[in-house]
Amino acid sequence: MFRRGGRVRAVRPGGLAAALEHALTDPVTNALAGARLREVGRTAAVSQEFAVAGEEHRIEGLLWHGVNLSPLSATPRALEDFGRHMASRPRRASSVVGEREAVEVLWSALSETWGADVREYRWSQPLLLADGSGDTGALPGVALRAAAPGEEDAVFPAAVAMFREEVGVDPLQGDGGRSYRARIADLIRHRRTYVVTDRGEVIFKADVGALFGPVAQIHGVWVRPDHRGQGLGRAAMAELVRQVRRDHVPQVSLYVNDFNEPARRAYAASGFRPVGELTTILF
Repeated sequence: MFRRGGRVRAVRPGGLAAALEHALTDPVTNALAGARLREVGRTAAVSQEFAVAGEEHRIEGLLWHGVNLSPLSATPRALEDFGRHMASRPRRASSVVGEREAVEVLWSALSETWGADVREYRWSQPLLLADGSGDTGALPGVALRAAAPGEEDAVFPAAVAMFREEVGVDPLQGDGGRSYRARIADLIRHRRTYVVTDRGEVIFKADVGALFGPVAQIHGVWVRPDHRGQGLGRAAMAELVRQVRRDHVPQVSLYVNDFNEPARRAYAASGFRPVGELTTILF
């Protein structure tokens, strides 16, 4: 698992069990990075994307440094080590994301070299966990369900609209959307995209973007603009919790920008309660 010398070392496939055990000490906060760790843990990519700080039998923190830069259950000392380690390297991450206090420590070491590339700071993103108290109510004439293979063309425009609105960039740039379409197809194939449709068009969409231990983290929530403010989001999210628990794992979480008041009200009404605070820095 470790290379000799230094406190920051690459995670090796042989050390996957110890790394996963550490990440699972907080599966709600670590859901996104932990899911990636599990995905690549048996491949050479784990050493290219994940680092560990601490002694061989005493892990003090993990760091995902792939498409995202994300600390996992890291001590202050480990965060400082990670910051120094990454500050000397070219940035390849499209964002820094993680528990707010951890990101603040990490960013103190990175801001001087990476700060000029920042597109947006989202310092306060409440991390929510469903408690099962949401009232599903009645959907307006249609039902929430898992999207089925063959519905990729119907889901794709909704997913693109969500991405542009939420992330602020166009997922069709670069390769014309081929990689994004492949990601959507993969989620649908694994019954991890849920939709409400009206006359064949998607009017609500949400994805199980990460599965880690007992936790499903919801990503990509979107309501078609002409259906907003009518209770669809609230009712669909409450029903989503029930179906994700049935289909996948018992705990359902998500995080939301603090400035998105309509979404926060809908999540609260559908039974989500705050359990932490994340931060995302976008490049």
